[in-house]
Amino acid sequence: MWLAIGKYLINLNSIIDLVHFASVPCAAAYLFIFRPPIRKETVISCCIYFSILAILSTVYFITFSMTIPDVRIIWSEVLIAIYFLTSVYVIFWLFDKFLKGVFNLFAHKIKNKDARALTRIAISLTILLFIAAPYLVSFFITHWVKFADSDNPETLQGTRYARVNFFSSDGTSLKGWFVSSQNMVSDSTVIIVPGRTASKNLFLSYAKILSGNDYNVLIFDLRGNGASGGHKYSFAVNEVNDVIAAVDYLKKTKPEFCNFIFGYGINEGATALISAAAVDNRFAAVISDNACGYDIALPLWLKRYMPNCLENNLLAITRTFVNINIGTNIPGAQGIYDKIAQVSPSPILVANSLRNNKLSRQKTIKLFANARMPKKLWLAPSKEDEFADSQYFLYILETFDLGKSKQKAGNWRISKKYD
Repeated sequence: MWLAIGKYLINLNSIIDLVHFASVPCAAAYLFIFRPPIRKETVISCCIYFSILAILSTVYFITFSMTIPDVRIIWSEVLIAIYFLTSVYVIFWLFDKFLKGVFNLFAHKIKNKDARALTRIAISLTILLFIAAPYLVSFFITHWVKFADSDNPETLQGTRYARVNFFSSDGTSLKGWFVSSQNMVSDSTVIIVPGRTASKNLFLSYAKILSGNDYNVLIFDLRGNGASGGHKYSFAVNEVNDVIAAVDYLKKTKPEFCNFIFGYGINEGATALISAAAVDNRFAAVISDNACGYDIALPLWLKRYMPNCLENNLLAITRTFVNINIGTNIPGAQGIYDKIAQVSPSPILVANSLRNNKLSRQKTIKLFANARMPKKLWLAPSKEDEFADSQYFLYILETFDLGKSKQKAGNWRISKKYD
């Protein structure tokens, strides 16, 4: 019954998600039915763990909501976060019990006590490094909490806007804002696709700038973010359908505003946009800002001290857990390189607006190298520059103008999916 609730009411669609969802009531039922002896120290440690979870989760939500404009807390998300963090504890507690039972079956064959202790430590460390750690990483890079946006965002004051709701191909609800052009009735619309964990309201200032330059703007949350449905990030496997659904929505409900459709993706949203533009010929031009989230990588500070063979093995194991959770293989770096090459002849601006992030800039340059003409690269100045933002948006508008002229010329794209 509980699994059915998770699968059909909450739309949990992987065995890993369902196991986490069912672990807490299963553990509670086990304790209630069999009433195993529990030491007082264990009860205290569990209470401390749960209290810390509740405090940290609440502090994170409050801090994030105070930092990002026009964002508010969904208190049910706090409960969901605590529930699934508790499930992580339960699963590892059960796994630890299982391993101890298996070890005790064979431990008697090791006569020397010191050798037995060293064997236990070696097995525990191996499991921690090659199973527990990759599993935890895979779980948290595919799941995160969500925040809601305000009904009347202050950032959009002075503009005409409306809340919109449409659905992806698998029925996932997607929500956003449609911001009308400020100066005229425009036949051009920009679809802004924010990244993971970043509510769309973080980029409403971008929408306002574009609206002031005679563009309509559709800005929406990908699945698992903000007001949209779902809780899982799939490395653009499913998010690509969300972007295509946004184009379908515009064409169906606002055809007079979308003779020219442009894509503007940020972070993971840029990856989803590139994947969509590779198969959808309705994008006149594409802006990719700091595209990421297409593969799994260790942080730079950790890579420096880790042998290549160990790094490759850990990444392979983590990627396997992610693939199991998503239900298919993630595209990886080569996958996104192939896709960005297919965006041509639609103009693309490959940008990185993050200063002093060497790894991010290197990824952006490599993406640019794999894109085909017409293309342009823009990297944020490494030092503070009061004109950087103006230059950035000037490049964006120039890319849109080029896309318009190419589409008007009639020598346009041939798409596998939409020809």
